[in-house]
Amino acid sequence: MNDQSHLDPFHLRSFLAVAETLHFTSAAQMQGVSQSTISQHISKLEDVLGTRLLARSTKSVRLTESGQQLILLARKLLQCEDEILSRFSKDTPRGTIRLGVTEDLLLTRFPEILGMFRAAHPLLKITLTVDLSANLAKLLEESSIDLLCGMRRSTDTHGRKLWTERLRWYSPDGMLPSSEDSLPLVTFPDGSVTRRLAIEALNRAGRPWHLAFTSDSLSAILAAVRAGYGITAQPAFLTGNKLITPCAPGILPDLPDVEFIASTRHQTAQGPEELLTQVLQDHIAPAVMTFQT
Repeated sequence: MNDQSHLDPFHLRSFLAVAETLHFTSAAQMQGVSQSTISQHISKLEDVLGTRLLARSTKSVRLTESGQQLILLARKLLQCEDEILSRFSKDTPRGTIRLGVTEDLLLTRFPEILGMFRAAHPLLKITLTVDLSANLAKLLEESSIDLLCGMRRSTDTHGRKLWTERLRWYSPDGMLPSSEDSLPLVTFPDGSVTRRLAIEALNRAGRPWHLAFTSDSLSAILAAVRAGYGITAQPAFLTGNKLITPCAPGILPDLPDVEFIASTRHQTAQGPEELLTQVLQDHIAPAVMTFQT
């Protein structure tokens, strides 16, 4: 194989940076190189593959059909490279962890724990996907992420438990739902753990309810509750952020506990994923407690 038919991982990483940002300056900043270097990498990659990957103008950058096809293949190749380096360089872990987390975790000191992990393992990179637990589970099955940090029912067994958390009802400030009125429910879309548990609790208690506001964004849900759209069931640690008001005990049916977990496609976490899972197990429960105070 001559140099003309060799795929350089650096060129592929530059391409993925451009594909993600559709902006050469932003891609250069991500890679820590100059914009001209990014351009050179893309040109060399196009020469090797014999096809245009990007359609560029003075105002925009877009992926060609070939560029779109290359994204998944490039990620797979670079993931293999990361796994090889990680396996044979155990003293200095390196590679990329494709991490999926639920949005509520970002309202704790979870980001601070990621900072601790970065300081301990500077050669390990993290790409972050924020979504609902059910959606993240699908991404994990498809090998689109390596590690899932999210919520499960306390009766479920998948994943490694990080800590057990209470669920609480939250309502607009000063709202006391009447025992006879249909309760307006603010919740995630169908498939959400908190949605299912909230509806089950209301149905068991015989309390009428209706969907008043639905969103896949926790920030939107909290805003909707503050705006008076209705009540919501969310983790108890959210009481510490002063964005919403918890209902007084006894007004609404009791909610069961949930568990926050770390999960991989393998029965046990391996390599970089195991390192991150262990850091989370060591620090996440105290971090949540600290967040509440």
